[in-house]
Amino acid sequence: MSFDSFDRLGAPPLGFTAVRPSWDELPRELRDFLTTHLGSPVVRADVQSGGFTPGVAARLTLTSDRVFVKAIPDDHVLAAKYLVEAETSGRLPHGVPSPRLRWHGTATGWTILIFDDVEGRHPDLAPGSPDVHTVASALSSMVALLTPNPIPGLPFASATRTHQLHGWRDLLLSPPRDLDNWEGRHLHALADLETRWMRDADGATLVHGDIRPDNLIITASGTTAVVVDWAQPCQGAAWQDITDLVPHLIMTGHSPEAAEKVLAEFPAWSLAAPEVITSYAAAFAGYWTRMSRQPAPPGVPHLRGYQRRAAAAAITWTMYRTGW
Repeated sequence: MSFDSFDRLGAPPLGFTAVRPSWDELPRELRDFLTTHLGSPVVRADVQSGGFTPGVAARLTLTSDRVFVKAIPDDHVLAAKYLVEAETSGRLPHGVPSPRLRWHGTATGWTILIFDDVEGRHPDLAPGSPDVHTVASALSSMVALLTPNPIPGLPFASATRTHQLHGWRDLLLSPPRDLDNWEGRHLHALADLETRWMRDADGATLVHGDIRPDNLIITASGTTAVVVDWAQPCQGAAWQDITDLVPHLIMTGHSPEAAEKVLAEFPAWSLAAPEVITSYAAAFAGYWTRMSRQPAPPGVPHLRGYQRRAAAAAITWTMYRTGW
């Protein structure tokens, strides 16, 4: 697949996967609670469309301050993830590039997180953009701050990420008719390859575990990247977060070779053996190929289209690394 073809797959950009409620669509009780808790009326509410959950995510401008609010109904299946994010964000060491958690709790039937607002934008990861180096540098520098893992009790990557990042094994049991020729010919080999990285998943570092463009913010100065949404943390090998950038770089126009060359200058990239990276690429390809065939979750109608696009990028990466 050519590297300029991903935008023609009929999939929306990552920032438009979820359908989030506007400020006015929120229950009055929730709006009143936030106004009272924040001690100021809301002058303006800018809803953020990125992410994979249908909860509210809004930058709230107050009379003399600005905050970022995330909230989801307590009975939503993802409410527990919001609590994990709050617990992790509130315990990050000083210096980690992440917004400060001001408060979290439940009220009026909603789970609520309030952060410092970060003035900025999501990164442009296209070839030639300075954001690529800024993001990779931030992820690499976090390793020293998060090793050893500063939050005891987190699950290990071998107990979390390895159960998520796979797919070819599942597809092998009942191969879909729409697998393309390359996938069909190599399905057995891919099912074997995608498991090999798992024995190298664990380590001593706090791993974010969900690095993608809408979980990154380039600050207003353009020189700093901030990492948000710590809802899937684990203790694992330090190479994982920076390596997660590769398929996203491919989706924005990099060849696999160029994407890896960008990251090769950062120490975190070199912490994994080449065969581990190859297996990891196959695991991402299998995961997105599998998940893109699932029904769309409520409130996130464009997620599967995005995952088809991501699968194409990860498959391209896997083809490059295997030479198949």
